[in-house]
Amino acid sequence: MKKSIRFMAAALLLAGATSAYAAGKSGRAELKVWESSGPESTYILAAIKAYRKINPKVKISYEAVGHTDSRAKIELDGPAGVGADIFVSPHDHMGALVAAGNILPVDDAEEYMENFYDMAKIGSKYNGVNYGYPLAAETYALVYNKDLVKNPPKTWDDVKAFAKTFNNKAEGKYALVWSVGDGYYDYMFMESFGAPLFGKDGNDRNKHNLNSPEAINGLKFFQNLRKEILDIPASDANGDFCNAQFTEGKSAMVITGPWSLPSYKAAGLNIGVVRLPAFPGTDHATSFSGVRLAFVSSWSKYPEEAKAFAKFLTSRDMLKKRYELTDQIPPRNDIQVNDPLINGFKEQLAYARAMPTIPQLGIYWSSMNSAYAEIWDGGDVKRSLDSAAATMEAAK
Repeated sequence: MKKSIRFMAAALLLAGATSAYAAGKSGRAELKVWESSGPESTYILAAIKAYRKINPKVKISYEAVGHTDSRAKIELDGPAGVGADIFVSPHDHMGALVAAGNILPVDDAEEYMENFYDMAKIGSKYNGVNYGYPLAAETYALVYNKDLVKNPPKTWDDVKAFAKTFNNKAEGKYALVWSVGDGYYDYMFMESFGAPLFGKDGNDRNKHNLNSPEAINGLKFFQNLRKEILDIPASDANGDFCNAQFTEGKSAMVITGPWSLPSYKAAGLNIGVVRLPAFPGTDHATSFSGVRLAFVSSWSKYPEEAKAFAKFLTSRDMLKKRYELTDQIPPRNDIQVNDPLINGFKEQLAYARAMPTIPQLGIYWSSMNSAYAEIWDGGDVKRSLDSAAATMEAAK
């Protein structure tokens, strides 16, 4: 019944879509949209139906293509003339898409982006130019079991204090778990200590900061958490382990994203979501964030119509509908969400940094994932970071 009500509400909102995004002055157009299957497809199909009512000259078809697969597919299908006009992809794929000439910039970007979060504005930009139309935002935060944690920790010192009362290595119980060898989560130990990846704007390959003094301090703090919070090898602390620990009640808290909520709800857990614990000398922790973007293909025969539909998809009313259907966080600051769990992630988004879009991000993943694991397992911090930095610099 609850799901039916949500779908009915979404349908009513779709019916009220504004005609401000209507295009088609050049005549009839046929557009193809790629987006993931599942709830995302439900939204796209509903949006297509709503758009046809305000612009019947534009015919739009949908094809299920996973958002992480679309970049590789457009590289082949675009030049062949069989690709999508609009496709959805993670924002960190943008650098490669621009370099290959596969996407078009956003028209009137300053006006269009006015009501989006800063991380969405940054995440949709490459070399100072906006290319993406933000559909959803995501980051990770602290998810906790309310039956095990009365007052969620506000600082890492609070986490350490709780661990002294909860941890029992013989029983496999640990206060807090996360994927300690994953550069997505561990980035908080870099920027929170003053080492932003690729500089403050995330686009300077010469300022990787991987082995800066600040990064060294942050990763020393990270390394010391093993003996105080989670004394297991990095290879064991993977995503499956963390989810199993939390679901089974062997861990009271987990650092993860909104994608984990469905399984925790299905397990009947009484959960809450709050911001990440603050680091010493700060009042917050900086997380990585991702933006799911719609792109207009440079191979489209109808670029103006495609841009109009992309703006329609990301308008305030339409993104409210998208949230109703997908539970993914709207990237606009003029949309209120009343779900306390999603609001916890939204609070962390205020301190999140969009993953850089330059191609060198791929080297960060490969070199720093290894470095984080080595450091967690007792390796020399400076030596591990120097090695990662050398890899980054050799790839220029």
